[in-house]
Amino acid sequence: MPNEVNYFEPEELERIRDCLNHAPLKWKIITHLLIVTGCRRGEIMGLKWSAVDFDSNSIHINNNLLYSKEFGIYEDSTKTADSDRSVKLADETMELLAEYRTYWLDLRREAGSEWNSFIEIADGKGIKRRQRADFLFVKDNGSDIGYPMHPDSITDWLDKFSEKNNLPHINPHAFRHTLASVLCLNGIDITTISKWLGHKNVTTTMNIYEHILDKGKDQVVDCVADVILRKKNAAASG
Repeated sequence: MPNEVNYFEPEELERIRDCLNHAPLKWKIITHLLIVTGCRRGEIMGLKWSAVDFDSNSIHINNNLLYSKEFGIYEDSTKTADSDRSVKLADETMELLAEYRTYWLDLRREAGSEWNSFIEIADGKGIKRRQRADFLFVKDNGSDIGYPMHPDSITDWLDKFSEKNNLPHINPHAFRHTLASVLCLNGIDITTISKWLGHKNVTTTMNIYEHILDKGKDQVVDCVADVILRKKNAAASG
């Protein structure tokens, strides 16, 4: 029996979105992406500008930012081969990303020589590799400007954000569960949901979201009644 997952009801999600309007841009876009993509925390924190396609309104999820005591902050491939995927985004999200791109470029320009144009970060084997600073969400002060942020920082920020705005406790993964719930209860088929979330297979999705899928049974009953029974009765009475 799978552990029950936590997710937000529509009215809770609306309150969170309203409060985000007053949040700093960087945190606003991080949280917005968690909400609308259902991506894992490490997938969002590991995003690079090279993975953002403004022409096709999509982001390529092919990187995972993680932390360990042994390696520190490091990047690895996505959780499974199926987690390497492209996620289409709404115009509203692309507009936010464009606004954030301007902010990011301004930050780099204002940092001047303090910006680390090239960074060294470990891979999944602990081998440090030199690469151009291209992460979306970077440290903006100290000697590490341009380096990726600690993946735990979003969890810490959401704790403070929820407390400040009198919101329910926000676990970043709850947004992933919330999106799955929204898609399921609005008739999106389980195969599409599984691919969107980057699960290894449909069975994984069904096992995690079994209780949400059970809610869809009420929709099946209504559909059967509307399409088969009620329309038939209406025709007969006519």
